[in-house]
Amino acid sequence: MADDQLALTVDPACVVRIVERRGEEERSLRVGPLPEPDARALAAFLLNRTDAPPADGPWRAAVAGGVRMVSLER
Repeated sequence: MADDQLALTVDPACVVRIVERRGEEERSLRVGPLPEPDARALAAFLLNRTDAPPADGPWRAAVAGGVRMVSLER
């Protein structure tokens, strides 16, 4: 009877975690869950990269007055 059921393929979901530090201030944000390709595209955008970052991070990027760290959580 399993053949009568509808089967869907779903991309793995990820949450994008962003931490930005400027001086003594720290801000954090979680976005998602998103399909993994969208999460990687958002991470690349936040890191000012043209290619999707490898693995799950964390990755660092310099921002005015501080640093931005981006990672994927499954």
